[in-house]
Parts: sequence; C-alpha cells; structure tokens
Amino acid sequence: MNPKLFGTDGIRGIPGEEPLTSESIRKIAGGFATLLKKMANGKKNPSVVLGKDTRASCAMIEQAIAAGLTDVGVDVQLLGVLPTAAVAYLTSHLKADGGIMISASHNPSDENGIKFFTSTGEKLNEKEEAFVEKNIGLRAERSRKGTAMTFAKAEAEYLSFLADSSGKPKLNSLPIIIDAANGAAYKAAGIFATLGAAAAVINNKPDGKNINKDCGALHPEQLQKEVLAAKAACGIAFDGDSDRLIMVDEKGSVADGDAIILALAKQMLSKNKLAGKTVVVTEYTNTAFDDELEKLGVKVARVKTGDKYVYEEMKKRGYALGGEQSGHIIIGNNTTGDGILAALSVASMMKETGKPLSELAKLEQKPQVLINVEVKEKKELSTLPLTSAAIAAAEKMLQQLKGRTLIRYSGTQNMLRIMLEGNNKGEIKKLAEEIAEAAKKELN
Repeated sequence: MNPKLFGTDGIRGIPGEEPLTSESIRKIAGGFATLLKKMANGKKNPSVVLGKDTRASCAMIEQAIAAGLTDVGVDVQLLGVLPTAAVAYLTSHLKADGGIMISASHNPSDENGIKFFTSTGEKLNEKEEAFVEKNIGLRAERSRKGTAMTFAKAEAEYLSFLADSSGKPKLNSLPIIIDAANGAAYKAAGIFATLGAAAAVINNKPDGKNINKDCGALHPEQLQKEVLAAKAACGIAFDGDSDRLIMVDEKGSVADGDAIILALAKQMLSKNKLAGKTVVVTEYTNTAFDDELEKLGVKVARVKTGDKYVYEEMKKRGYALGGEQSGHIIIGNNTTGDGILAALSVASMMKETGKPLSELAKLEQKPQVLINVEVKEKKELSTLPLTSAAIAAAEKMLQQLKGRTLIRYSGTQNMLRIMLEGNNKGEIKKLAEEIAEAAKKELN
C-alpha cells in the first residue's frame, strides 16, 4: 500500500486497486478505529456513523469498512446516501466517536474515496492522518465484536438541521432549478420545495455510473439552459457529495464560489454577523474578491487549498464565513462545506432583499486561466528543466501584468493544476499553455 494515503480530502483511488481493495479498506478502517479509541481514552467499543454517495462502488467499500470496524469492536450506524456535510453533522449530533463518508466528491464515477471525521464532525488533521496510516494493519483490542445497524432517521435529522440553520426561510414560489449531479443530494434537494420554493430538480436519477457526468457543479451548461428556458430566478448546482455549490443567475451566467461567498459576506456584514469582519478563502480565490471586500472594510485571510484548512482558520480565529472558488462554503459553526446550506442562505437572501442573483453575486473578476494537466507521476517541479523555465518566464511577465501564478499538484487526482491571473487574458492564456506543454512532455 502507498505509504502516503491521505490527500487534500481523505483517501481517493480506483475501487479494486490499491489502496481501495477490500482487504486494504478493512485495514484502513482498523487504523481509524485505533485513532478513535485513543481519542476516546481507550474506549473499547467506540461508535462510527457511515454515509456514502451514489457510486456503484460504494456498496463494496461500505461493506469493507463496516467489516473492518466491527471486527475490532466498533459499532457502526449506516446512514445510507447522504451529503458529506450530513455525515459531519450527524457524527456530532448523534454523539458518535467518529464519522466516515464514502465519496470521491466531484471526481468521475469510476473513482471513489473515504473521508474521515472526529467526534466533533471535523476532518482529520495531518497528525491524525499520520496516526491512522501508522496503525494500518494493527489489530486493536476489543471487548466484543462491533455491530452494524441502519439509522433510518438520518436524512430527516439532516433536513431538520438544514431548516433550522438557514432560519427556516419562506421561499414562497421562488422559481429555481436544482442540479443534483445524480449524487448524494438527489433526495435532500427536496428541502427547497418543502420551504415553499417552486423548485424543479434535474439530474436526480442516479444509476451508480452517472454521478457528476456532464452535470452538477463542474458542468453547469445544462443548468444554464434550463434556467433561461424556465425563466427561473436562479439555478443551483451541487457536486457528487454536495459539499460544493455553483449557481446560475437569472441571466444564465455562472456564479462561482468567490461570487457566492462575496454575496454572503455582504449580507452577513449588514446584519453584524460577519465575525471579525474577515472572510477566509484559499489561494485560488480571485484577487478581485479582496478588492471588493476591502471597500467595505472587510479583511480576507488566505489559506492553502482544502476546505478543512479554511475551517481550521475559521475555528482558530472565530470567523463565521469561508470557502473556496470551487464552491466549498462554510457558514457559522459548520465543520465542512455544505452546498445545500449555502444555497438555502442565498435563496433566503434573494427573497429577503428582493434583489436578483445577478446583482447580489456581482463580481468582476480579474482574468484567470486554469489548465489541468493529467500526469503519470507527481515529480518535484524544480527538477523539470522545461517546466521550470516556462514557469520562470511566466512569473517574469506577470510582474508587468500585475498578476500571479499558482501551480500545484492536485491532492485528489493525478493532475497538475496551472493557474495564472493577470490583466491580459490572452497573454496569461498563452503563458499557461506554454507551462502545460512543457509539463506534458516531462510528466507523461
């Protein structure tokens, strides 16, 4: 097994291949059980809640995790198909000692992953991840074999939480189109209609293989057409495990995470709910976001990519809003991105202010180009002469364009992400393509 299993957001891979074989998954579950027993002061029979998205491979992984946990004395509550944020919430709400979500989020259906939570619903930090890896394959002491039981009220408990957390907004007849990405939100998305919206849900018929396929937060093209055709007030797009939110305004334009977070920040500021007058974002957030909030006297704190790092900064400083350009948005005391809660908050804002989404989420972003290059191996970039030279040339040019570069490997996929931002889109596109071409030659 790979000595470094954890990426930016848990463990990911191809089901049936290392590390996602049944045997390895059982061992990983055992390592997590050892961590939980340590955190629960040696408790021999801790409890874990276990949720999943709609991928066909989730059944095999769920079975392997449950077997690995019960074998070392852990009691498991099976939640069924639910968003990642629901698992995080229910871990804490049900007073479980830990939580696990089976999902590869926005990745294709032939990939899958495992996300882990502590008793507070927080994702594991790097020390905790290292502890799990160190204890994989070690048999933890048990007083009895654990049990695995279905928790039938999981969805109802999460929907109740969503309604309460969003203030039970009255979305009376607000016309919206929701793209559930054939993923974990395909049933939970019904809460918008429950709260009074005239909501139509598309891509809500998962078959195990169509999750994220040409739909959802990464592919909003269909949603854009549907919004315009229906003359809806907005469109809402989730990804496979619903921890991301991308929206479409009434004009058919896409509002990414930056624009949505900006709208929420302004609303929270007006209600004196923006703690510390600070918003936490990552390196990818467009610098136009900072400029807009600076006008309002709001500060921007930047952290490295990953919503768990956004959460860590929010918790450390007591901030109430943070997120990523990709659509992970954390509000209040939540411990992870929750696309449904964020969408409810925006829909409520639209009804309360009477303003269209195009006005609320207006953000004239600086030109930004992102190119993803699939790679066979993640080599240190400084050891690649062609790629290093292309990056150096781009950085020199961007000094004149008042821009910046952000070039890093994905923590969840075999991919090099090349992001350039500057005042001239044509020029930064050319520079990004030159870096990409060099990377393709040296990494494939």
